[in-house]
Amino acid sequence: MTLDEKIRCAESQLFESYNLKAAESYVDLLAASVRLRVLSIGSGPPIVMLHGVSLSAAVWAPLVARLSGYRAHLVELPGHGLSGPFAYRIHGVREHSVLLLDELFDALELQTALVVGHSLGGMFALWHAAERPGRISSLVAIGGPAVALPGVTVRMPLSLMTVPVLGPMTLRAPATRSVYRRLLGQGLSPAAAAPVELLDVLRFAGRRSGNARTVASLMHAIDGFRHPRHASVMSDVELGRVRVPALFLWGSDDPFLRPDQGRSSIAKMPFGVLHEIPGGHGPWLEDPDGCARFVTQHFSASGGPPAP
Repeated sequence: MTLDEKIRCAESQLFESYNLKAAESYVDLLAASVRLRVLSIGSGPPIVMLHGVSLSAAVWAPLVARLSGYRAHLVELPGHGLSGPFAYRIHGVREHSVLLLDELFDALELQTALVVGHSLGGMFALWHAAERPGRISSLVAIGGPAVALPGVTVRMPLSLMTVPVLGPMTLRAPATRSVYRRLLGQGLSPAAAAPVELLDVLRFAGRRSGNARTVASLMHAIDGFRHPRHASVMSDVELGRVRVPALFLWGSDDPFLRPDQGRSSIAKMPFGVLHEIPGGHGPWLEDPDGCARFVTQHFSASGGPPAP
């Protein structure tokens, strides 16, 4: 089996275990120069879901299985899952991410969008909300939004990804399930319950050459070895321009930035709310029921109730 076939097989088994049926589509974003894969599940008001770095659409399965009444569009960002590659450059990531989400929303025929973003996905959504007021109608950011907020420390294993040559080599290195589970635990939480099928999707996807090159170029473009690049971090003025109802579901043990360290930044957003929950950087993998309740409550309160 090819890597892509192994990814699809593991993904199919994962979704089947959650009784999820996904419709696959691809969108060609001409201005952003990338082809994205989208998996759409359920029916009702649409939600766009953006994963974190080195993850894929499959990582949302435990949460989506509990979001009844919505049409969830699970987007695989450039160089992730089975989406196409992209060569990021320093100082160009933010501009590209705003353009990418503009085109993505248009391709999905969404004049406005409810968005759930984890880590990198949350950062892309915040950057977009600051530059394009009104297009994102409501946002849930799960886990610290990558390096968008001041105070983040770049830690292992992400630090290795920022180093040219070493980054792609690290990402493409074959890893057993047990090794990958430990790596995922470092990045998300040691307590995160990742099914073996999800581990297989992620470890196989990371070995795709285009994915490894993309993620390494992205990490080098937004981060130094220990600290984010200045252009990645939002200023107080930019935070004030995020006028969307934004709920931050933040694990108390997030290894990259604690909730109390992000509180002052969120307070600068006119409609930002921080809710600290037990867990690490990927709390929906530890408490999917609790996270699903918060997502549904937030969207219902901000104009996007689920379909009956």
